Amino acid sequence: MWPDFSAWLDTAWGAGQEFSVAGGMSPWGVGNLTPRGQNPPYVLDDLAVMYPKFFGPAMQMLNCTTVAGSKTVTVSSTANLAYGQFIQASGALPAGSVITGLGTNSITVNQAALTTATTTILAYTTPPVPAAVMQVYTNLATASLKQNLYQDSWLLAMSLFAAHYLTLWAETDGPVLQTAIQNVLHGEAPAAVIGDTTGTQFILSAAPPGGQLSLYRNGDYQTAGTAADYSMPTATTLSLNVPVGPGDALYATWFTTSTTSTVASPTASQVAAQGLATGILTSKSVGDVSAGYTALESLKEFGAWQLTRYGQQLITIAKTIGAGPMVLG
Repeated sequence: MWPDFSAWLDTAWGAGQEFSVAGGMSPWGVGNLTPRGQNPPYVLDDLAVMYPKFFGPAMQMLNCTTVAGSKTVTVSSTANLAYGQFIQASGALPAGSVITGLGTNSITVNQAALTTATTTILAYTTPPVPAAVMQVYTNLATASLKQNLYQDSWLLAMSLFAAHYLTLWAETDGPVLQTAIQNVLHGEAPAAVIGDTTGTQFILSAAPPGGQLSLYRNGDYQTAGTAADYSMPTATTLSLNVPVGPGDALYATWFTTSTTSTVASPTASQVAAQGLATGILTSKSVGDVSAGYTALESLKEFGAWQLTRYGQQLITIAKTIGAGPMVLG
C-alpha cells in the first residue's frame, strides 16, 4: 500500500477541501496539489490600507444620509462625483462600495447601506488609477491566489499581486497629463474695515503677489503713494488718503499665477514608449549614453513579475510557500 500522502499534506498545509484526491490507484493518493476552496472577501478597502497612493486623497462629504437596505444615499452636493468612484462610510456602507449612479443631491451605490445614519463619506475622486481598473486586478488576484495555500501571507500576497499589475498599468496606460501655467487677472471690490468711521480703511481678500495691484475709484485709475490716492500698510490692507464718498466705488485688480492640469491625447511615440518592455538596469555609461538591462537570474522563469518591486516580493513569498515542508538535519 502506498502511504496516504493526502494525510501528510493535511498536516503540512492544513486540512479541508483544498486538495483534489485522485484515489487509491494514484501512487501518491493525490491528483492535484493545487489548493482549492473559497477565498475570504478582498475589496478595494483592503488595497487602500496597504497602498493608499493608488487611490489619491479623499474628498470629505459631510452630513450624508444612508437608509438601511437602500442603495440610495442623500448628499449635499454631487460636485466632483462620477460613476465608478470608490467611496467609504465606516459602519454605514459595506466595504467595497462604488458609485453606480448620480441623482439630484443623491448617489446610488453598488451595495445596500448597513444602517440608517447621518454620516461622513470619503469619496476618492482623483485616483491615479481608476477604481474600475483596481477592481479588475483585485478580482484577478482573488481568482489566482488561494488563501488555503498562502494562509497568513494571503492578504499581503493579494495586495502585492494587485499593486504589481497597477504599477504596470500606470506605466503602460496611465493618462498623459498636460500642465499649463498662466497669469490670471483677479478683481474684487475691497471690503470696508468694520468699525472704521474714516472711510479710508479697506481689506482685500488676499495679498496681491509682490504687493502689486491696480486700484480704481469710479473707473479712474488711482496712483499708489500720492497725496490723492492710497498706500498699503499691510499685505491685505488698503489705506486711502482721500475718504470714499457716498457715490464712490472702489475696484482692485491684480495678476495671480494659475496652474491647470488636463489629460492630453498621447502622441504615437508616447503610446509606443509606454508599451516598450524593460528589464533591471545593471549598467550605464555617460559617454555615448548607453544602459544595460537584464532579468534577475533567480527570477527569469517568472516573466513580467520581475518588472516591479511588488512582483519581486510576491515571487519571493510564492517560492517560499511553494517549497513546502522542509526537514532540517
